[in-house]
Amino acid sequence: MANSDVMMIYKKMHRSPAFHKLTKRAVTVLLEFFKRRKMVEISKNKGGKQWVISNNGEIIFTYDEAFKKFGMARSTFRSCLDQLVEVGFINIPHPGGGLMHDCSKYEISDRWEKYGKEKFINKSRQKDTRGLGFTKKNWETKTGRKRKSQPKISISRDTSQDKSIISNDTCDQEIPVSPSMTNATHQLALNYQYINDLTALKSKHLSQYHYRYYSIGFHTSLLEESQR
Repeated sequence: MANSDVMMIYKKMHRSPAFHKLTKRAVTVLLEFFKRRKMVEISKNKGGKQWVISNNGEIIFTYDEAFKKFGMARSTFRSCLDQLVEVGFINIPHPGGGLMHDCSKYEISDRWEKYGKEKFINKSRQKDTRGLGFTKKNWETKTGRKRKSQPKISISRDTSQDKSIISNDTCDQEIPVSPSMTNATHQLALNYQYINDLTALKSKHLSQYHYRYYSIGFHTSLLEESQR
C-alpha cells in the first residue's frame, strides 16, 4: 500500500460538508497530502488488521513544491492550508520557518467528521512566533556581524550645510535685481531744477542733448504720474 499508485479516500469524506466547503485549489492540496502519507497495516488488539498513517505529523509539503507542481503562489497555498485546517482535514503540529530552512510538518486529521456540529474542535494555522527570521533586533546576533552606521541624510541638513544648494544660495547671497521703471524713477531722484537746467542746455545744443532730453522727459512724466 505504501508504494501503491492508488489513492484511497472515504466516501463519507467526499460527501461531507467540510469537503464541500473547500475550493478547487484546496482540494488539490488535500489530495497531495493524501498522496504523501505512508499507509501501513497493523494488527488490532482484538484481532484483525487496520491501515494507519505511519508518517502522520511528519508530512512535509513546502511552498516551493506547491509552486513547482501546481503553479500556486505563496498566498494561494497559504489560503489552502488555512481552509484545510479550518474545516478539520489537517493539523500543523510543527509550524516551520522558511528563512531558517525549517519545514512545516503536517498531520492528517479526522476533525472534519464533526465539522458544523457542536463537538467540532476549532483550530487555525498558527503564526510562527519563534523569531526565526531576521529582524532589526536580532540581525547582529544571528549573522555575527555589526551593522554599519549610516549617516542620516535629509533635505534640511543639506540646505543648512551645503552652500551649493539653491535654497542656501537664495538665502545667503545677494541677488541682483533688474531695475524696473519704478526703481529707476526712485534711483534717479530727479528734481525740477535739474530738469530746467537740462532744458536750458538743450536749447543751446539741440542736436547734442536731444537723446538725453528725451530720456529725462520720459522719466519726468513717470515722476509726475507717481505723485498724482
